[in-house]
Amino acid sequence: LDESTRKAIWELHDQFIDTYTPTNHPLYSPDEKRVLGIIKSNAYHSNEEGSRGLYPTISRFNHSCKPNVGYGFNGWEMRLYTTSDVQEGEELCTCYSDMVYFHNRIERGEFLKSKFNFDCICSGCNSSDSDDESEEQRLKQSDTRRERLRLLAETLAQRDRTNLKKSDLEMIMESINIMKLESLEHNISTTYRLARDWAMKLGK
Repeated sequence: LDESTRKAIWELHDQFIDTYTPTNHPLYSPDEKRVLGIIKSNAYHSNEEGSRGLYPTISRFNHSCKPNVGYGFNGWEMRLYTTSDVQEGEELCTCYSDMVYFHNRIERGEFLKSKFNFDCICSGCNSSDSDDESEEQRLKQSDTRRERLRLLAETLAQRDRTNLKKSDLEMIMESINIMKLESLEHNISTTYRLARDWAMKLGK
């Protein structure tokens, strides 16, 4: 790697600094970055099975369980796109794991903490006003929708694709509607293709 690339990579955040040396240890340093920590904190899984890549600019995007940016790969080239209208000054966020699709905020929080060592504070997991009952209701409704999305995905995965039914297509369309409501549109094209293929098989 050339010097500028090495510098850009080393400037990336290491979310695992506090796991290396106890904070009360005489050798503890808040600047004790490690290459492995930088990779674990910032690398994206590519289309190549088992492969991950560091993208010094894109890796600076924060996570949200309601992302407004999606991404895809063409080989090792990573392409970004917005999934909703973005207001001036609004932060652009990606989703670090598709696991967030199918789990409530508590389960997502536990996963993100164990996998990436951070507490998620995105709008999908936290209310802007802890005393606002409508905000808490919004989060509970979101949890219910995501749990429903998981049930739909599990049910559809068990379907006999040689003997599809109208109800199967209805479940796919319900999944699409939930993904829209939950701002999970960064991978919605895959579900649309599934709906198209199953509709064609059903002659719809």
